[in-house]
Amino acid sequence: MALNLIKKDKSHSVVSIKLDEQEFHNIFKEYYAALCSFAFQYMEDADMSADIVQDVFAKLWQIRDDFFYLHQVKAFLYTAVRNHALNELEHSKVAHEYEQKIIAKKADAFFRDAIVEEETFRILSEAIEKLPTQMRAIMQLALEGKKNAEIAERLNVSSETVHTLKKVAYKKLRAFLTDYYYCLLLFI
Repeated sequence: MALNLIKKDKSHSVVSIKLDEQEFHNIFKEYYAALCSFAFQYMEDADMSADIVQDVFAKLWQIRDDFFYLHQVKAFLYTAVRNHALNELEHSKVAHEYEQKIIAKKADAFFRDAIVEEETFRILSEAIEKLPTQMRAIMQLALEGKKNAEIAERLNVSSETVHTLKKVAYKKLRAFLTDYYYCLLLFI
């Protein structure tokens, strides 16, 4: 290992370092690939592993003055990569569980809403079928989104007749749908 500012401390046989920019660069070159492989064992994603290692090196640079020996740096790097990877996995797990809950809730709500809407439409159609012929035709066209003038033109009646018959039809429908009124309010 070619580290510039390394001195062999004979009393402890430990490599001491001064972590300046050049020394940091040397350590980065020496350990980056190995740390990426180490992170990959946890993450199984090369890009995420590289991000984790880069984050750890950024942290090392911030706290570089806390290290006096190379073995401390090496221990820090591997421990920090492992912890960061485990934190990412835990975060991913929590995020995935949350996404699954949201998807399940939306699926349940969609299913429930579809059933309620279908049942409401069935009840409303049944009620409209009980109306007199001209009122029924007016209400069916109104449910298709037609304006009073369009309905009048299509049925060859005046707009006033459409308005009046619609008003009477709404009263009859309200009377028929009293039990279902609150359910229908959601969709009408």
